[in-house]
Amino acid sequence: MSEEPTCRPRRGMPDSSAPDEAVDTAQASPSPAQASPSPARHQAKQPARAAAPRRALLLPDDDDAGQGDTGHGSAGQNNAGRGNGAAAADDPDAAFRRPTGDTAGRRRGSRRPDRSRTPQGRPGTPATPAPVHRASARPAPEPVQQEEDDSRPAHRRAEPDSDQLVVDHSTTPRWWLWSLVAVLLVAVVVVAVSRLNHQAPIAGAPSPSASPSAQPSVTPLPRDSLMSAEEASRIAPKATWREDSTESKVPNDSPQTVSCVVRDAAHPNPVATWQRSLSSNATTGTSAVNRVDSYPDEATAKTAFTAESASLEACNSVPALIVSASSVTGLADQAISLTVAFQGATTQYHTIVLARTGREILAVDAADNHSPIDAAPAASALGAAAERSCTSAGGTCPARVTTAAIVPPSPADPGWLITSDLPRLTPDQGEWQAATPAGLSSKGTQCEGVTLASVSGPTAREQRTYLLYKDPSAPQGFGVDTLRFTFSKDADAAAFAKKIGDNIARCSKTLTTAKVSSPKTFTGVGENGLAISGRTFLVTQDAGSGQHVIFQVAIGSVGRSATYLLANVTSSYRFSDDAWSQLAVRDAQRASQAR
Repeated sequence: MSEEPTCRPRRGMPDSSAPDEAVDTAQASPSPAQASPSPARHQAKQPARAAAPRRALLLPDDDDAGQGDTGHGSAGQNNAGRGNGAAAADDPDAAFRRPTGDTAGRRRGSRRPDRSRTPQGRPGTPATPAPVHRASARPAPEPVQQEEDDSRPAHRRAEPDSDQLVVDHSTTPRWWLWSLVAVLLVAVVVVAVSRLNHQAPIAGAPSPSASPSAQPSVTPLPRDSLMSAEEASRIAPKATWREDSTESKVPNDSPQTVSCVVRDAAHPNPVATWQRSLSSNATTGTSAVNRVDSYPDEATAKTAFTAESASLEACNSVPALIVSASSVTGLADQAISLTVAFQGATTQYHTIVLARTGREILAVDAADNHSPIDAAPAASALGAAAERSCTSAGGTCPARVTTAAIVPPSPADPGWLITSDLPRLTPDQGEWQAATPAGLSSKGTQCEGVTLASVSGPTAREQRTYLLYKDPSAPQGFGVDTLRFTFSKDADAAAFAKKIGDNIARCSKTLTTAKVSSPKTFTGVGENGLAISGRTFLVTQDAGSGQHVIFQVAIGSVGRSATYLLANVTSSYRFSDDAWSQLAVRDAQRASQAR
């Protein structure tokens, strides 16, 4: 047999006739001309000769290690058997090597496809492998196959003195990758929980970190903040009082509520409310409603008090007549009192005292069907109840409560009457509406002796008209005109009012068609103590054909202003003399509030 080497494919270039043939890289020649005989053939020819062991770089083989060339399959098998024996006898490290066994069967499950074949199974053109540099000319030892043992880790490093290089082809994800994913997930959860726990507080809600002094809303509003029956007896000392009802939730449409105080949608919401209704055995139907509202803080209570006091000053939610107003001192941080009349079939008077102490708003509405209740006893009864809650509310506690008559505050359009200043002429009928102030155009009664729209002297002159609706008894177009003349001096205003009054008083002497009756005088006090004085008249003009035109007029002065009030009435539909005089005083009081 020839000892010439057979043409075996280089590593990475398997023979197309033997696709599963294993190729030892240690036996591959750099070029075909320098190819050396296969070590397997030498082992078959010279069994007694054993090659000296050497260390070489073993690259992982993708083919089966137990297969030889197609023409030398039996020799490869014999060499395998003899090689084991020779290795045991001649190789000093053989005892420390792991037996290869049937490596072909063990590696068959992880074989990679032969890239030298096409998808149709035909041999393809092998790629030229990268040159392998030999470490020495000594033959390479048999590669050690890794057993597939699930109990051993798949990824391990070669021992320092080992002859094999273990390459990890495992697809198992790295532990550090899973750790990174876990850290990211934990971070997302922490951020989400942190945002949920640090949401912005609801508007008006107390802060959980605030102290009780900074957020007094956490202090409950005690039930005994309300007025007792014994304390209500200060309103009407001769009557016997009792508590009718006590509630902590009061609907806006409740029939038992404080008169003239309206809470709209923009009104701050109290954190607690108590309301109590009390009645007496008085024949005049004397009764009272006491209410206490607690707010989150003093600033909110101030805002609520401003809104409530403005609605009280206007008192136009339902038709009502403002009778009087009083200042209240020694009761709380802020306080005001207003007396109104509801002119129904029976006129019912209500005296409302509204106060704020700290973050609490207190109110009492004392009612009587015969005469107005004075503000002083109503404020005294409210002060007795306020003594129990003023400290916890952080406000001023009652001391010596006093009241004094004042001009009713003007919530809007200072200088002019408001609709609640004008009385009804028919019980439980009528609603007044005010027009926008405009230039003076009234011709008067023809008894003034001057042209009101052009008379010299005033530095300014204006007019405002008020019309009465929803009263079937009223003449068509019934209303009141108020004329205001402004002068540079108080004396000029008083002289103008006197001149107009004198001309009207003697009108029946200058005009044969005019008749003047019921002259009366009125006095009062305006803003800042300004004196009010004037006269009222009833003027009747003959319009011919038995027709008459009747006017109720009032001329007066206050400070630098002269006021003239005129209404076209009938003999059966007119203001009473007292009501007309009171309206004349109120008109002058409003003029004194002009800015």
